[in-house]
Amino acid sequence: MEGSLGQTDIPILPSGYRETVEDGDVEVMIYYLGCLAQASYIVRDKKSKAAFIVDPRRDVDIYLQELASKRTRLNGIFLTHVHADFVSGHAELSRRGDADIYMGPGVKGRASFEVTEVEDGKEVELSARYMMKSIHTPGHTPESTTWLLLDRGFAEPRPLFAFTGDTLFIGSCGRPDLVGSLGYTAQDMAVMMYSSLRKKVMKLPDHVAVFPAHGAGSPCGKSLSDKLWSTIGDERTTNPALQIEDVAQFVAFLTCGQPHSPQYFIHSVGLNLKGASNVAADILSVPWVSAVSALESVQHEDGSVILDTRDATVFAAGHLPGALNIGKGGQGGSVVQANEGNFAIWVGTLIKQTSQIYIIATVGGELEALERVARIGYKAHAVVIGGPEEWQADGVTLQTHQRVYPRDTVALDRVQGDGMVLVDVRTAGEFENNHMRAAVSWPLADIHQHTPSADRCKTYCCYCVSGYRSAMAVSCLRKAGLNAIDVNGGFANLSVKFTDDTVTGKVCPTMCKTAEAMDKLFPETE
Repeated sequence: MEGSLGQTDIPILPSGYRETVEDGDVEVMIYYLGCLAQASYIVRDKKSKAAFIVDPRRDVDIYLQELASKRTRLNGIFLTHVHADFVSGHAELSRRGDADIYMGPGVKGRASFEVTEVEDGKEVELSARYMMKSIHTPGHTPESTTWLLLDRGFAEPRPLFAFTGDTLFIGSCGRPDLVGSLGYTAQDMAVMMYSSLRKKVMKLPDHVAVFPAHGAGSPCGKSLSDKLWSTIGDERTTNPALQIEDVAQFVAFLTCGQPHSPQYFIHSVGLNLKGASNVAADILSVPWVSAVSALESVQHEDGSVILDTRDATVFAAGHLPGALNIGKGGQGGSVVQANEGNFAIWVGTLIKQTSQIYIIATVGGELEALERVARIGYKAHAVVIGGPEEWQADGVTLQTHQRVYPRDTVALDRVQGDGMVLVDVRTAGEFENNHMRAAVSWPLADIHQHTPSADRCKTYCCYCVSGYRSAMAVSCLRKAGLNAIDVNGGFANLSVKFTDDTVTGKVCPTMCKTAEAMDKLFPETE
């Protein structure tokens, strides 16, 4: 049966709440989405029961529920900048929470929603005791602003918390190369970043807590820490970006070695300037279709793609022909396990926003999958009904492919044999650090560039670190008509089995150092 789901609401996914940091009567509740490496915050005066929200994600029910449970009113929504890596929920939160949106200078003429620009040094009152001060800190974007919470319970207002957005990260700072469309070069923005960090952020006292917009895994900067928060004092002494005093050296440091910029960024910026529509309405309007219907559409419509969000092992055992596998993992993306990854970021990297996406999920997980891609502004064209049994009953012939596991020593021996091309799909930097001598470097983000010239008589054996990226790579290569398999356990697995065949002669340090540890990670049942 095809049609719509007929529901009137969507599930509220795990909040990603991590911890609460308190000082006097004010608290900061930290919400962190591991799959997007994105942080948002509720700043709450416990005594007056008033709150601000900083950099909200698109699905905003978690914030409204929390405020309602504590009988707290929403007094304002603060954006540190126009985000590119996720779609913010500021517009919906403003409508439902009846609160104003505040941003730094230079955005009002670009934004389609009602926004209050707060000039550098101006303040917005949270309560009689607490206020938020604007510190204009361009560098990642021209409008980037650090929001500083002040306590007026002293002779001089005491700074407590700095919400630094993509200006200052824990262990790093924001990249400067995402605003070329506004007429700025990466070098221009890097100079601005140097000034913002040196002349403004680092002038704050050491005790001020730092709450950034992102952590490790975010494409908005390089070498980010996985710590949730820090202090100005700690960053002053340990952050590599803050140890470079010469502006030219800083510019060179900041403009080199940045991660791949996903193609969806431009689209997300546009949605954030417009103000995203209601996420539940968008999701519930997506039709549900049969596998046969989806396959027919993909065959006849350019730009259509089947996105299978199931686990890589389940996918390998049986999937629709030509499907692309990007496993969404569990827990609503709030926590990313060792064998999972940044689902939505990879969707936006490998699939164009203009594509007609037919989405597949485990039965019962379809709405979550739709909500997870909506976080980067993607709306699926349709949901594919059912699973392998239903698809086969409808006459669809499923495809399968091999995954090589650590205990399969015969298969492992073959991956470096004749007729095999060993493909390292990690980043260029990871490849440089250590790799299998026989491997070629095809970073996953750019893998489509290699398929036109690939030898179709060869078998391509892909590896990453653990198996998450290689599973995606295999589905990309097979979709392009190549024969491909992947090594589950990735370079950690290969480097244990073939240590002498690595360029450094060492085992991959990021996963484990012994074959026994690999056995624990990937038991015999696999």
